[in-house]
Amino acid sequence: MSSAPNSRTSSPSVAVVGAGPTAIGLLERLIASAPELSGSDRLQVHLVDPHPPGGGRVWRAAQPSLLWANSLVADVTVVPDPSVTVEGPVGEGATLEWWVGSVGRGLPVGDPIGDEARRLAPTDFPSRPLVNAYLGWVLAHVVESARPWADVHLHTGTAVDVRVTGDGVTVVLADGREVGADLAVLAQGHLDAHATDEEAATARRAAAAGATYLPTGYTADLDLSVLAPGEPVLVRGAGLAFTDLMVLLTSGRGGRFTSDGDRLRYLPSGQEPVLHVGSRRGVPYRAKLGYVWPGPPVPLRFFTPEALDARFGDRPLDLRADLAPVIARELGWAHYTELFDAHPERTTLPWPEFAERYAATDDPVAVAALVQAAVPDPVDRFDLAARDRPLAGARFADAEELQEAVRDLVRADLARSADPAYSSDAAVFTALLYCHGTIAGLVGAGRLTPRSEAEDVAGWWMNLFSYLASGPPAPRLAELLALSEAGVLRFLGADAQFELDAAAGVFRARSASVEDAVEARAMVEARVPAPSVAATPDALVTTLLTRGVAAEKVLADPSAPGGARSTGRLHVDAAQRVVDATGQASDRLFALGFWTSGAQVAAFARPRTNAPFFRQNDALARRLWRALVPAAVPAAA
Repeated sequence: MSSAPNSRTSSPSVAVVGAGPTAIGLLERLIASAPELSGSDRLQVHLVDPHPPGGGRVWRAAQPSLLWANSLVADVTVVPDPSVTVEGPVGEGATLEWWVGSVGRGLPVGDPIGDEARRLAPTDFPSRPLVNAYLGWVLAHVVESARPWADVHLHTGTAVDVRVTGDGVTVVLADGREVGADLAVLAQGHLDAHATDEEAATARRAAAAGATYLPTGYTADLDLSVLAPGEPVLVRGAGLAFTDLMVLLTSGRGGRFTSDGDRLRYLPSGQEPVLHVGSRRGVPYRAKLGYVWPGPPVPLRFFTPEALDARFGDRPLDLRADLAPVIARELGWAHYTELFDAHPERTTLPWPEFAERYAATDDPVAVAALVQAAVPDPVDRFDLAARDRPLAGARFADAEELQEAVRDLVRADLARSADPAYSSDAAVFTALLYCHGTIAGLVGAGRLTPRSEAEDVAGWWMNLFSYLASGPPAPRLAELLALSEAGVLRFLGADAQFELDAAAGVFRARSASVEDAVEARAMVEARVPAPSVAATPDALVTTLLTRGVAAEKVLADPSAPGGARSTGRLHVDAAQRVVDATGQASDRLFALGFWTSGAQVAAFARPRTNAPFFRQNDALARRLWRALVPAAVPAAA
């Protein structure tokens, strides 16, 4: 990559705001189609990012190696492989597993990334700095492969505006530099968010009462020094943000884990606070599977667009009322397909008979009777409600009984997640990924009701998806058990409720699991901020919204207060074009990522799964080529 002049040239050009995984995925697809679509024109690509290119802020190298990715080495790629069905050409791919073996292990002894790579197996979890090194390598490789057709220029700085005119765009940087191009794509990845009104009010009241409150944020960026050693801290949230918090406040403060038979034992440093964690479920997210599943993935049968059209017609769909039962049926189908195929000795009916009867009815009573007859052992049956809410309805005599009950659930989850005998869980994991792709397509096509699109996609669905399919590495849950047994971490129970007693200067938490309340003078919101383009400190997005060049997607809904529902996301159309305040889509400004109203797909993909990430990037890349070099692109592209 090189520096570039700020003015536009006669060559076709595109400016991409962001140089992390989202931008890399788009750039790779742009370059892949260059031999076919560039004609005689040489493309100029400008990447604008304040952070080192490759990992961006989230995966930056300058963070503790204690923080891991929550995917196996074998489960990460940002380069498409032959499973990906797109218009642009696809090669063999370059997975993180391949990079670790072929590149990472070749780094010098003493290099932290090389030393880690030499320790990693496909079923291990890499540190975030190592993932950053992989992303940087992919970016460099893509840039090198672009040389016959394109030049890639890096502009280190923060974009604060994009001015769109009839003949191009100008990206304005915070230091006054300007980058001209024909088109611009916003690909910043996740956005920061200001505290919500409720969080800001709680922070003010807590400060006045002498208490400490940390609102939602990216855990690695929080000032955790305000949490004093030995003091109790209430924590709302038991997902991945909590896992990072747990690591930074224990191992990150000098605590150590030692082996004690087949368990871990925690040796405190004395610098840890005591974490009291609660959430709606009252349990941590389920562990990522600790083995590589050979598959093959089970294709969707009930939750395809065609099947949904046949069942519901073209009416708007409610994700909870209409689609949740179909998703549960689909996940069950994947579970039993794998169970009957890989472990037939644990079933009592021939698969063709079971499959025909399962597919013939969606009556829960009939399905339950079929499963009871065909699958003798309850641990081999798929019960989504029980998996989703393992503490539902349970009441414990005291807090100690609750602690042991949650520890038992975590131990059972750890044992199962490491055992290929339960490979049906891997089939469900992949089915969840496929279901997510269907939901992304429904959002993009405007098929969901306004309430469901605004609330259920980022709420109910992403919570369920993350709990079942995007939980922490199993070693983190083993550490959590050790911390619990050491008394450094305690569980509050299900349906935890938190309040600030300003008069007493304490936060108080109660749950549906036990009678007693827990008090502390500090509280942390261990959750990633929800997308909110109207409340982000990102100067570029704020400027675009203020000038009306961009707008938040607001859904008309007569049943909502004021007749509309806010989504918190930047409004883009089906072609990823940014929609302005008048409802007009720009032909020169595009955006993609989790914070937009387009398909919210992960910036990492699982190899060999035809991931939506690649399909989205390829479609946008070819749209950009069509806009940049119209005569070079076939009309059908």
